[in-house]
Amino acid sequence: MQRLTKLRRHPVRGIRYLFRWAEFHLRPAEPEDKLRKDAEQYWNAPNTELLNQYSHWRGAGVFADEDRWLALGRKNLEFYQQFCRMMGVTRPPRRIIEWGCGGGANAVHFAPLAETYIGVDIASPSLQECKRQLQAAGLNNFEPVLIDAIAPETALTQIEQKCDFFLSTYVFELLPSPEYGLQVLRIARELLTDGGMAIIQLRFIRASWRSQPKRFAYKRHFVGNAYRIDAFWEEAEKCGFQPQAVRLIPYEQINDQTNYAYFFLAT
Repeated sequence: MQRLTKLRRHPVRGIRYLFRWAEFHLRPAEPEDKLRKDAEQYWNAPNTELLNQYSHWRGAGVFADEDRWLALGRKNLEFYQQFCRMMGVTRPPRRIIEWGCGGGANAVHFAPLAETYIGVDIASPSLQECKRQLQAAGLNNFEPVLIDAIAPETALTQIEQKCDFFLSTYVFELLPSPEYGLQVLRIARELLTDGGMAIIQLRFIRASWRSQPKRFAYKRHFVGNAYRIDAFWEEAEKCGFQPQAVRLIPYEQINDQTNYAYFFLAT
């Protein structure tokens, strides 16, 4: 009843809501190959301010606010430091891999910790921007890895040495499908040495249909991938991880997003 009242008060918004409801419930899922190709095309389109904003480029869109851009990665670094204390880890990681490094919002905070910082991305301009940001900070330990979005396992042939820490934030929600994300999860385990650590952030599913994964129209629903918390935990165990904790952030003020879950995983 409350929903109907709101729709009557805001008819345009109501029509949009009904369209989205009908599309989600009635439109068939697109093939996995199509979703992957659409994702590759989307993130490799000519650079625009909006695209760069979603790739977390310094100075793009909302990240024209320097403090906001720096806060994005600084918060993730604080989570990593808390994870280390929880695990009793005092030695800095020798090799860090970030899946989906974008414009370097995480890298400028994490790269100083390691001998080698490996940035994986499907867009060459983002890898170049990440390298530029690190060089501007006086760091020359960046190794860019450009992968085929359609076949993420190509990362395994490009990264020969195992890593100590795997990081991926604001990326799993952009992946073409839940199955794709689980493939990346398996790749992460293969890339990590025994005794390694991983932090993976994703969107978690609530009771509402609007938080469910979208399996169609990637260009409109590129922030559309999500998981049940218990299901992702179990999938991580199947891959050989030992999940240690999950941190839920229903609303992230820094980038005005919702339904964040940070998984802290050990190997």
